[in-house]
Amino acid sequence: MVFPALVFLGLKNNDCCGCCGNEKCGRRFAMLSSILFAAIGFVGAGYSFIISIVGIHNGPKCDVGSGNWTYAFEGGNYLGHPSIWSTCEAPKDIVPWNLTLFCLLLIMSAVQAVLCAIQAINGLIGTFCGDCKCSSCCGGEGTV
Repeated sequence: MVFPALVFLGLKNNDCCGCCGNEKCGRRFAMLSSILFAAIGFVGAGYSFIISIVGIHNGPKCDVGSGNWTYAFEGGNYLGHPSIWSTCEAPKDIVPWNLTLFCLLLIMSAVQAVLCAIQAINGLIGTFCGDCKCSSCCGGEGTV
């Protein structure tokens, strides 16, 4: 998390000459690296999304009586039937807690995936179009 932030903070120090005097590579390279970080974020969001779905589908692992800890609701058969949630004797109220946790993770991973996709598109545009706000540095005409 720190490295991408430092890269983007360093963008303000790049001039339109690019890196090492090569025109058009400084900011564009940084935008290309943002695509890679967005892709990693998208993969992480996908992983969280899948784990959340599996967690909701399998239900919590709980004590169903006499110290027998198992997944009492495998197959998602408990979602439409709150009356059977009392099958889990311990920990108390584990089913609503499990559903709340995994639903929140599901929503947050979906939002993260959307934000990473937007950043990837922004990075693609920045990589191919560059920064057109350069003034006449390096003998340029005002565009890169």
